[in-house]
Amino acid sequence: MSLIEEIERYKLMVAVRTSTPESAFMAAKACIDGGVKVLEITFSVPDADDVIRRLNKETSAHIGAGTILRIQEAKKAIKAGASYIVSPHFDERIVTFTKREGLISIPGACTPTEICSAHRAGGDIIKLFPFHEIGGIHFLKVIRGPLPFIRYMLCGGITVDNLSQYLAENPACILIGSAIIKKNYILSENWKAITQETIQFVSSLKRMLPES
Repeated sequence: MSLIEEIERYKLMVAVRTSTPESAFMAAKACIDGGVKVLEITFSVPDADDVIRRLNKETSAHIGAGTILRIQEAKKAIKAGASYIVSPHFDERIVTFTKREGLISIPGACTPTEICSAHRAGGDIIKLFPFHEIGGIHFLKVIRGPLPFIRYMLCGGITVDNLSQYLAENPACILIGSAIIKKNYILSENWKAITQETIQFVSSLKRMLPES
């Protein structure tokens, strides 16, 4: 099974965004302990590449790099062992470089022009960002009319309570961050609480996706 197929099968990707490398590592481990198999370390985390490198050594999860804004960051992420590259925007140079290096590219887009451009440049999955602010599920329904062949990742506004509404639209995956990795958990170093939040999401997904 390819990584894209695994992402589409599991549906859940978690974005780790904290202020220190150690808290990012611990939060990521807590998510993995809760059943997450695909997560990204955002490059807003100091020394994010070291966190990716450490997670690759100590876990079997698929670790990617998020908030990649420059080629230099993509190079550092790939050297650290990232298996996919996520950006909040579309930069053709980053997509081309990522694909040339053999990794999965997940650029961000929020207009029909950006979505088409990102897809044509080689984006494997298009991150609709900021999803809630651009219209959420209604936007996805409309854009899928002319562009049904594109894989979409949904990011923003997702909770355990509305998860079924998002999954009903059959996205390639959903990206969750602060709904699981809550700021107060990070500040109090309550890693068990993050694991419990993760378990809730993973369990809900399994109930909604019998084949997952």
